[in-house]
Amino acid sequence: MSHPSEQRLALYAGGELGAWSRWSVGQHVAGCAQCRGDVVAFQAARDRLREARSDWPGGLDWNRLASEMKANIHVGLAAGECVGPVAPRLARPRWQRAVILAPIVLPLVAVLLFVLDLRRPRPQAESTVWVEGTVLAATSEGIEWKQGDRMLSLQHPNVGEVNYLVNAQGTVRASYVDEETGQVTIHNVYAQ
Repeated sequence: MSHPSEQRLALYAGGELGAWSRWSVGQHVAGCAQCRGDVVAFQAARDRLREARSDWPGGLDWNRLASEMKANIHVGLAAGECVGPVAPRLARPRWQRAVILAPIVLPLVAVLLFVLDLRRPRPQAESTVWVEGTVLAATSEGIEWKQGDRMLSLQHPNVGEVNYLVNAQGTVRASYVDEETGQVTIHNVYAQ
């Protein structure tokens, strides 16, 4: 069995339903003790309100106040129609927000990374101390380092072309392409 809503029961208790609704709710209330109890509670609340209303200021024309309130409501509704309907603001999809924010966010991130990179300590190149009698030589077999009676030889296999780079700070660099594997090999030798 479906029960009428509380709003319909409250309107029934106050005698404010239309004829058909009053008859259908009345039929239900006659056969349902729970709904009959709700109607009695609504009627008791209505009676308490009437008693409390006796404390209100006298001489007020409640019907006139009600008609003024209705008129004010109608004026407000008419003013709302003059302004026109407010178009609902559609939310942008997330990808459009990202496209709009990208030109702002990406440069800021780039600047932040640049500043953080500037603050990172850089390793300082150590000055090389040249020891008398140190010799670095590029030979056909590789790179040789000699200092006194000691010698180090870094040899490369027989390859077609070896590129050597020698500088005044005591560095020799040899680079070549291994013909069998196709890999580039680079040898750096620093003399101190």
